[in-house]
Amino acid sequence: MSLATAFAQFCHDSAGRPLPKDVSDRARLCFIDHLHAVLYGLRSETGDLLRAYLPADATGLSGEQLALCLGAASTVDEIDDVHFDTSLHTGSVVVAAAIAATRYRPVPFDTVLAAIAVGYDVAVRLGVIAGPSHYRYFHTTATCGAIGAAAAASVVLGLSRDQIRNAIGIAATSASGLWEGISTEAIGLKHMHSGFAAERAVRSARLAGLGLKASPASLDGQKGFLNALDAEADGGDGLDAKDRYGLHDLGQRWSILRNIFKRYPFCLGCFEPLEGVKALLAAAKRPLHHLRRVDAVLCPPTAELVSVREPGNLLAAKFSVQFAIALVLAGYPAEQVRPPAAWLSDPDVGKWYPLIHSGGDPSLPPRFARVTLTWDDGTRQEGAEPLSNLSVSDVERRFAAVCASYDGAAVASLQRLATTCASADDVAGLAHLLAGIVTSMTPTERAHHDVRAEGAYIVQG
Repeated sequence: MSLATAFAQFCHDSAGRPLPKDVSDRARLCFIDHLHAVLYGLRSETGDLLRAYLPADATGLSGEQLALCLGAASTVDEIDDVHFDTSLHTGSVVVAAAIAATRYRPVPFDTVLAAIAVGYDVAVRLGVIAGPSHYRYFHTTATCGAIGAAAAASVVLGLSRDQIRNAIGIAATSASGLWEGISTEAIGLKHMHSGFAAERAVRSARLAGLGLKASPASLDGQKGFLNALDAEADGGDGLDAKDRYGLHDLGQRWSILRNIFKRYPFCLGCFEPLEGVKALLAAAKRPLHHLRRVDAVLCPPTAELVSVREPGNLLAAKFSVQFAIALVLAGYPAEQVRPPAAWLSDPDVGKWYPLIHSGGDPSLPPRFARVTLTWDDGTRQEGAEPLSNLSVSDVERRFAAVCASYDGAAVASLQRLATTCASADDVAGLAHLLAGIVTSMTPTERAHHDVRAEGAYIVQG
């Protein structure tokens, strides 16, 4: 059995039976969290660009176009969910594709949740298989994420096992997303990576449903996705894909349960340093004017990703552990989703920059940061703190807060449907509301909403 066949069988089987309650509950939270990120991201330059590109009338918005918009908008503020073990922004592509596919086939909300759950599993497990050699050059959210999103869209569209396998293969042959420049001068393109991936996913599922075929070995064949994108797949060992890639626990160990709801609007690599600094400062109970140096050491790939120093705009700031720590030292809430641009040039923030240093240590594992504070009397504090996931109530409250920051009945209706959604009619209505919201906001309305959003719910650490 090939890898694509194993994934397709898992998706098809899972679509036909109820999800475990903890998986269903987590998928619902991922759905809400995605909408929270979308509603923020629509009020941005990327949101304006998308509206200029898309049809002005919501009725003319295709499922693929809705997927593009939802995927891209959800990543603008770096507040969309992320997988703990792979740093894959799964929801930005999988949830976007699942919602958008309902434009073609309204289904009960339980089917959408099943699509989300299996899409996360396919994307994350493929990301683990692809490994660091793939991630070094390719944005896994855009590549493996597109394939997981195609699986999700296939479940919504009610495809057969073989059709799902074909959708996975079609997505695999079109998956792309390079790292070059997307955390510095081309950050807007990083937003579009998730949009492109979700768009390709819906298109792949639709074409598979119409009869387009792909190789059963699209993922693990000698000229397939994994080998082509430098993951050293070695699909010629004669082993069943479930044996080769350890997939016998598909449907038993769900990747979605390892997802993180982000406390801070920064790249995930900033989270452990932030928690470490906060914990050390709380333990020290010393005036900050006695602090002389802050060191944050991470594994080298993460250290490189968050190495932007003295960022010149808020998008670049999301990849700056220096800026994130400086906010804490200046007494500003690092949790604020849309911080004022004035903080970038605020002297109370900038004065800490020379004291904050970050770097990489190959001996450190991912999801770990060694933080050291040095004080003027020579005292050194060292510590390491794990990132802190949000509670269910925090996810729900901040979604309610961003909805409340919008005027008009459309978002209020979206909030109601998102929290009570059940029937196929509910799902169709939600997708229609989203299509109207993403196409209707003007730049003037965006500026108004930005001001109001600054007072939205801030998660307290």
